[in-house]
Amino acid sequence: MMQDPQPTNTPTVTIVQIVEGDEARELGMIDVSVAAFGLTGLIMSAALVAGLLAGALYIWYRSRRPVSIIEARGHQHNLFRV
Repeated sequence: MMQDPQPTNTPTVTIVQIVEGDEARELGMIDVSVAAFGLTGLIMSAALVAGLLAGALYIWYRSRRPVSIIEARGHQHNLFRV
């Protein structure tokens, strides 16, 4: 005959506690895309604006000055003539 072990006075430890509550909201592709656009989108937008601004300034600067010697001489193609 087997006896039951003597009860010990050790406390029980909870390892996993499941909390009942509201279910998590399902995320769609749009939600993920908008969340990913945060900092990365800000950096990409800043780079795009900086590139467009640099291109516009370059075109404006080059349109104010002659591009070649021929253009500087009033489209005179004879380079030996002063």
